[in-house]
Amino acid sequence: MAKTKFDNIKNRVLLVVIVFLLSYLLTALIDKEYTTWFFGGELSFVDYMIDFGVSLLISFVFVELSVFYSSWSFRLVSFTDKPYLRLFICAFLLLLFNNLTVWCFSLLINICFDEGLAFFHQGLYIFSVMATFVSYIYTDAQYMESSILAERQKKELEITLLKEKEHAAQMQLEVLKSQIDPHFMFNNFSILSELIVEDTALAEKFLDNLSKVYRYVIQNLKRDTVSIEEEIAFLHSYIYLIKMRYEDAVCIDIDETLKQIDGQIPPVCLQLLVENAIKHNRTLARHPLSIRVFREENDIVVENDLRPIASDFESTGIGNKNIIGRYLLLCKKKPFIEQRENTYIVKLPIINNT
Repeated sequence: MAKTKFDNIKNRVLLVVIVFLLSYLLTALIDKEYTTWFFGGELSFVDYMIDFGVSLLISFVFVELSVFYSSWSFRLVSFTDKPYLRLFICAFLLLLFNNLTVWCFSLLINICFDEGLAFFHQGLYIFSVMATFVSYIYTDAQYMESSILAERQKKELEITLLKEKEHAAQMQLEVLKSQIDPHFMFNNFSILSELIVEDTALAEKFLDNLSKVYRYVIQNLKRDTVSIEEEIAFLHSYIYLIKMRYEDAVCIDIDETLKQIDGQIPPVCLQLLVENAIKHNRTLARHPLSIRVFREENDIVVENDLRPIASDFESTGIGNKNIIGRYLLLCKKKPFIEQRENTYIVKLPIINNT
């Protein structure tokens, strides 16, 4: 166990003094012979100093040994799910080791001295009991402070980690949103330049819808989700541009009841799916590409005819990856994508308002 600010020299000295005083008090209460000897008035000043010095030394030895035994037993015994059992076992081990220490000291004294020193042996056991009691409370408090400190640090680390994850997720979301490819804007600028020459009134209407589309993309780059009503309104402006470019070669059918749905969706998702459908499939006036947008249970479905364009370049799937990535970061849900024989289907989960 790492030492905390609770465990320091000042506290250890205080423990020695407490054990010293309690041991004298307990001895005075249970050993009448020692009390009579101590207060009989026959002892000199030197005798008192020797007694005090020996008692302080014994108190110091037992305090240090007791703190060591207690710390060792706390490290040895680990019942995180049964803390009371751990405390009981540690207290038992501390008392056992202290009594074994007293027995060893008594045996050593008997070997070194011929005369009986029964009162001294009894005093050792008293010091042992006091040191056991005081040092166990001290070590228990020390471990409690360490546990509280470790728990606090753990929570702070978890909060920091959570904030880092949120920041990383937000940065990833920003990257995904920045992948929204506005390349269709450049195609529409060429159409606009032609309309300005051919039909200024139509060019003005085209420019109005183009500005709505561009404004929507710019305004919602900082938003994670938008209302379905906003997304459908944006899609209508985008479809106007598509009609101007492809005329009757593309047929887009939007269920108007979608505007009434109380929910959210990542911005520009529907436009990306419609754009992908047009980009990767053949569009012919005599055989229009059909794209349908409707609701199915708790999903918005974008379904289109599957008529792949023959090309040497394989689709990178950036559009779908972008949508899937944003959904996973926002609501942990994944859009459903299915390719059938003649149709391509994408289902976008409706995100509930919070």
